[in-house]
Amino acid sequence: MLRLIVEAVAFDNKQNKVVLLKDLVGQKVLPIWIGPGEARAIALELEGALPPRPLSHDLLLTSVHLAQGSVMRVVINDLLDDTFYATIELDTPNGILMIDSRPSDAIALAVRAQCPIFAAGNALNALVDREEIIASDMESELMMEADITDEVPPEPPFDIPPLPDGDDEISRFRRLVGDLDL
Repeated sequence: MLRLIVEAVAFDNKQNKVVLLKDLVGQKVLPIWIGPGEARAIALELEGALPPRPLSHDLLLTSVHLAQGSVMRVVINDLLDDTFYATIELDTPNGILMIDSRPSDAIALAVRAQCPIFAAGNALNALVDREEIIASDMESELMMEADITDEVPPEPPFDIPPLPDGDDEISRFRRLVGDLDL
């Protein structure tokens, strides 16, 4: 299991929303594409903004607290057919409860509860090394320059691992990072 923190909520190059989770040392990143409502809920909490009325995630956290429970942690525990799965772990007077959740809802709750977020199982396979992304972005820039000048760019001084076929999440993330200044 790998502990993660929310780095940002951003847009990819097609204006889809993505939450970026990074490991504690900042070398690995886990991108998860999410809906606009969840993106707003996470971003508002990260910014410390208070909505005029409680959002669904605020309501859930209040309900857990009123039932004498607490949110222990969130685990993004699986990736199957390009879909992430998560579990919210609650400590209640009746013991530990595990609730199946969409990762976006679990993350929105975690930032409110200020509890740890982890990746485990197949979700770990979607982690992207930040250095690979930077290297990939440099190659893309070299190729764009070549298109503009009609010259062949020099070989880059680094090896860029090829993307596995059908790895849409990583491909979308690499396109996203190309739009961000990291």
